[in-house]
Amino acid sequence: MKIKKVHPMQVLCFETQTTLKEIFQYIRVVAHKMYQVAVQNELEITGPVYWIYEGMDGNPETVFSLTIALPISFKDQALNTADFKLKQLETFNCATEQHLGDWNKLGETYGSLIPTILSEGHKMSGQNREIYLNMDFENPEANITEVQIGITEQ
Repeated sequence: MKIKKVHPMQVLCFETQTTLKEIFQYIRVVAHKMYQVAVQNELEITGPVYWIYEGMDGNPETVFSLTIALPISFKDQALNTADFKLKQLETFNCATEQHLGDWNKLGETYGSLIPTILSEGHKMSGQNREIYLNMDFENPEANITEVQIGITEQ
């Protein structure tokens, strides 16, 4: 586990309310459209796709906020789409660990990270992020995902 501070960043994003049971409808679909919109609007893509969860507790029925974000560089400009918006993500303090492999096993990474966070006296903020450094839909064992669990400053 590593503790780090993620600096603010500008993103093109999609925001919704969902549950773990409903979340699969956004996989591959939203990011694909987001890349298209970024190119059409001449936005410079500056990083990998982020999935940001606010209020997710692991229960498949719990409604939580989901933001799918693509780091970009932009000046004051309007988008020619209603599906996405431009915003700045604020500073994010987190405990982080890399998850190598299948996303079906992401729960194992969270399951080892959370007890360590708590045992070291940190408090979780309620926001988690997953950064998809490598997405391999044909060979899921090649996926590389950075899991970030938000912590409050002590």
